[in-house]
Amino acid sequence: MPAVPNNSNPYLSPASDPSPAPTARSQAAHGLGIASMIIITCGAIYLMVAVATIPISILMYRDVTAESESYAQPSFYLDSALKALIYEFAFAVIGSLLVIAGWSIRKRRNYWISVIGSVIGCLPLPLVILSFFPSAWALWHLSRTGIRQQFRGGPIQAK
Repeated sequence: MPAVPNNSNPYLSPASDPSPAPTARSQAAHGLGIASMIIITCGAIYLMVAVATIPISILMYRDVTAESESYAQPSFYLDSALKALIYEFAFAVIGSLLVIAGWSIRKRRNYWISVIGSVIGCLPLPLVILSFFPSAWALWHLSRTGIRQQFRGGPIQAK
């Protein structure tokens, strides 16, 4: 049997297509998956910090209220303990909203939760160094009509 010269890759499977057509999802949402994972990570960090420090604040609050005579200014320490609890609760809410928003961006569900989470990720909070640029990137992409249609259309079916 004579050898036929073939310029294509001999190790390529005949069933595979060397250049798959890009889908509408990948064209319209370049980098949105990475941004959503960073947003989820920042939200998880906020949640871990809030959950880890709430017991410390509760103990501080109990110590201050139990031994109010031993401190020179018990109202100052009581206010500090209450503020710490409020901040930790706020961080827990912000963290869970960022996780839900990042997951919504990733799965293309709940458009307005995704937008609100991206706006919150841009706020000057402790993790703004990590969350500002991915949140701004996601917010910019969420304002595009192609992405809005992906949220309205539900999940994209594979062909």
